[in-house]
Amino acid sequence: MKLYLSSFCAVFSLLVSLSVPALHAQTPVDTDERPVTDVTPDFSKYETNLALEYPSYFTLNPESVKLQLLEVKEEPDMSYVRMSETPPKDLNSVLVSIETIVNIASKVWKLIQANVPVANIDTKYATAYPQGVTAASQLSQWSKPKSYVYGFYAENLYGSVMIDCKYKVSFAYNGAYKGAGKYLTAVAVTPTVASVGWGYKFYMSASVPDSTITNVGTDKDPIAAMQMKLSWKMATVLKEVNGVSVYYVQGDGFYQEIANPWKVEPKLEDVKAAAPLLTPGEIF
Repeated sequence: MKLYLSSFCAVFSLLVSLSVPALHAQTPVDTDERPVTDVTPDFSKYETNLALEYPSYFTLNPESVKLQLLEVKEEPDMSYVRMSETPPKDLNSVLVSIETIVNIASKVWKLIQANVPVANIDTKYATAYPQGVTAASQLSQWSKPKSYVYGFYAENLYGSVMIDCKYKVSFAYNGAYKGAGKYLTAVAVTPTVASVGWGYKFYMSASVPDSTITNVGTDKDPIAAMQMKLSWKMATVLKEVNGVSVYYVQGDGFYQEIANPWKVEPKLEDVKAAAPLLTPGEIF
């Protein structure tokens, strides 16, 4: 049976009293926009000294890290995001290219920064619209959004769960322009639980590179597709662990996790479709 902070041995009773609670009700403490892999966490002198005395508490067990698909469900509507789109009054005066697909919303955004979910996360999402379209309301035939709920867990060497995060990847699909095409909107990642043990720092960010937004259909009947990259950093005074997952979404509702660092196969390097994500400096 796995141990949580509440059942940890007596020598860490002080740590239990200082442990960080579930984070979904907190507000952000900074607005650092660097990629999570470039962030250098800050730790106190007290944490540094305690890590020397109890290194097993401050060391993640790599064999314990798990990323599991917990649930697939249908959202009642798109209310999980706040759409910030303003359509023009007359779309007939706009040149719309249905075979050219673009993301007019977020491309890179933070989800969790130093254990704290960022503010207004429900305003961050990606789209895959025909060029010229500026709002989901200009498309029709939307299907109800899908959500894929994941659990992310990591233990220290004592077997205590130090990071317990749940999040959902959601998207609306089947949007059509004048009856043609299948497009995407409200493609988002929403943390629902983020509990981090004292002495640990956890970061998460999402990105949708323009190079991964494609038309996998035809010019006359396009099907939008995109890849979302989800990045993590887990850190203590003693060590940092980074990870990346890649999710593939199509406008007809098809969805697949094509890479995550805790699967034996496939490795990110072996997934041809994910190759652009291995060199982020060349994407943006």
